Amino acid sequence: MLGENILKLRKEANLSQEALGDIVGVTRQTISNWELEETAPNPEQLKLLSKAFNVTVSTIF
Repeated sequence: MLGENILKLRKEANLSQEALGDIVGVTRQTISNWELEETAPNPEQLKLLSKAFNVTVSTIF
């Protein structure tokens, strides 16, 4: 669910995995891992994601 939401929000924001990674300060592979739910963002990364997507952290979940 978290991964699906990150993917959906990223697509809505018209960002590539690489572009989102640059914003959050992680690699494209890390974004891919989050979207595939192999790993999850830490609380600080969640804050950066919410800022990048202009949503609340709870929206990402």
